[in-house]
Amino acid sequence: MIKRVVSGIKSVIADTQKKKSTQIAKEFLLLWIEQRKLPVHYFSRFLYRTKFKNYRDYISTAELTKLYCSDKIQNPFYVDVVENKLLFALLCESNGLPAPRLYGYNSASNFYKNKQKQLITTTSDLLEFFQGLFQHFQVTKLFAKSIRDKGGKGIYMLEKQHLYRQIEEIGAIILDGSFIYQECLVQHHDINKIYENSINTLRFDVYMGEDNIPHLLGAVMRFGQGGNVVDNRSKGGFCVSIDDRNECLIGKGFSQMTFGGKEYQSHPDSNYVFNGFSIPFYAESRQLALDMSLMYPNKLMGWDIAITPYGPIVLEGNHNTNLTMSEVGYGGYRKHPLVKEMLRATL
Repeated sequence: MIKRVVSGIKSVIADTQKKKSTQIAKEFLLLWIEQRKLPVHYFSRFLYRTKFKNYRDYISTAELTKLYCSDKIQNPFYVDVVENKLLFALLCESNGLPAPRLYGYNSASNFYKNKQKQLITTTSDLLEFFQGLFQHFQVTKLFAKSIRDKGGKGIYMLEKQHLYRQIEEIGAIILDGSFIYQECLVQHHDINKIYENSINTLRFDVYMGEDNIPHLLGAVMRFGQGGNVVDNRSKGGFCVSIDDRNECLIGKGFSQMTFGGKEYQSHPDSNYVFNGFSIPFYAESRQLALDMSLMYPNKLMGWDIAITPYGPIVLEGNHNTNLTMSEVGYGGYRKHPLVKEMLRATL
């Protein structure tokens, strides 16, 4: 924690886009007085930068916490469904929803595939299990995902040609944990032009309003970089705002402060310019996210949608979706009527 704070302070000091020190101090103190809580979001959300004139329009960390914890917003049943990757995958499968194919799963030494249980306690048996999966489903790679981990943690891409080495490295982790094994999706070729090593997902933040209709608050597209196979910002990825009306990317990408708070006009690996990129199957992806909120009507949900050559696929739902990503494109959610409605419900 201390290391992160020190790193954040260094980033602010070195930031060439920051406002004058006197202005930063004034705005920080005004927020502190108005909200009666330390406004740490002023720095984590980069509101100290010159481009953020309306710094008071951005929801605070305390307000976000209320949304994540309020029983008026969060329904424990739906939260449990989306937090458990196995349960979510099985429900998607049983309801015919477009989701990655489930090859198998395990809970510690109990492994399951093709509706059969197998007891595995050694890495040699584990190697044989995965060889069987590759053979049965005629694939050369798959994703192993920890059932409960979040933020890109506990996700491994297993490849047939490197399987022996990978089992040596992470076999003990798998045998000691609970994982699902899913297909590696083929990403749309237009998105691969930007970055092909990870599935670069659309995050749709959806609010189930008092009218019992799902409403899109905002959306971003996330990208991996530097060879990473995941697009999570917590793993070094970044996000770009989406122009919902024109179905394209808008502006620059931005990373978390822990990764330097960098801004990207183009992808650092491919140099592909983001602004104006037309997102394939955007309308279909948007509708899928709204339909998912009808099926899992938690008041607040962030849906991660992947784009394949044949259309959108839902990867997961997030009841504690990071609204701070899509908030940038809107220009501050404290002035959004539906977010105001949510915040009133937490009182």
